[in-house]
Amino acid sequence: MADKIAVFVGTDKGGFILTSDLSRARWNFSGPHLKGYSIYHMIPDPRDGSIYMAANHAVYGPEVVRSTDMGASWTHSDAEPRFPEDSDRKMEALWHIEPGRPAEHGVLYLGADPASLWKSEDSGKTWHEMAALQDHPSKPDWIPGAGGMCLHTIGLHPHDLGKIALGISAVGFFQTDDGGETWSLRTEGIPPASEPHADPASCRCVHKFVTDPNDPDVFYQQNHMGLFRSRNAGVTWQDIGGGMPETFGFPIAAHTRKSGTIWVSPAEGPDFRAPADGAFKVFKSEDGGDSWRAVTPGLPQENAYLTAMREAMAVDGADPLGVYVGVKTGTLFGSSDEGESWQTIAPHLPPILSVEATVL
Repeated sequence: MADKIAVFVGTDKGGFILTSDLSRARWNFSGPHLKGYSIYHMIPDPRDGSIYMAANHAVYGPEVVRSTDMGASWTHSDAEPRFPEDSDRKMEALWHIEPGRPAEHGVLYLGADPASLWKSEDSGKTWHEMAALQDHPSKPDWIPGAGGMCLHTIGLHPHDLGKIALGISAVGFFQTDDGGETWSLRTEGIPPASEPHADPASCRCVHKFVTDPNDPDVFYQQNHMGLFRSRNAGVTWQDIGGGMPETFGFPIAAHTRKSGTIWVSPAEGPDFRAPADGAFKVFKSEDGGDSWRAVTPGLPQENAYLTAMREAMAVDGADPLGVYVGVKTGTLFGSSDEGESWQTIAPHLPPILSVEATVL
């Protein structure tokens, strides 16, 4: 029987690993790991227990680092993901690392800024770009969001190795069925955030998407223009934000077992990007976004103008499920009852950029 929960928190000043027993009442901390780096994403690999960080440094640049001993030591890639010297692109930041499926031994996927998809087949030692994405006809429309021209979300079909989904800001939701040889931009039903020119399907600013745990063709998307659901692998999208007071936001998380159970933390946007009334809220839906309710016990409801970034919400897979959300002021909130009530786990971390969690 599993006896430990681990939460991996990427911050502006390094990465932190928090561990607890299944009660999730008391937490042990380690870190900061890679002190001084901005950790855009920190994630465990369920296949072998490794931990990966997409680390960015003002002097040393973007780097991928790996630990095989729960953070006691770290190794850098032998060859960091970089564009050729004669390229007109320069690697600005690494955004998201996605461990491959169980059948993909040693495979990792990586999203970067400028928007590009990278793959490693040797557990992150070396990387190569999956360059066919750059040939998509929407490319002239690719413009950066406020966070940059970033490929920030990667969704892997659990059974079909050819199917990969991507989120690029401010472009849209991409899907491949052939392992990245060709890509479709699937945004029908989502209004554009700006006027497209090269491709009428472009300029849809996806902030984050997640996949339903029991149907890999069902996606839920937090977008610059609202909340959306697709039941046909992104071909068409339906607005599911009708019951929400605000539909702008960044993070979204899905239950690991229950179809249709999702959480979001909305904000007033796009200019304010914080709760309009100063009450920090998490909303939960148990019917795929058809209805929503605020779940706020334990969350600050006065003078709390808190913002959660796109990677800063996660679930741990335990039963009952733990839900976690971190904010830019450095507070990490956690729930051990599927998001019905909340506790402050860490009040004074550096600005939180990403949160991942798992059962060890």
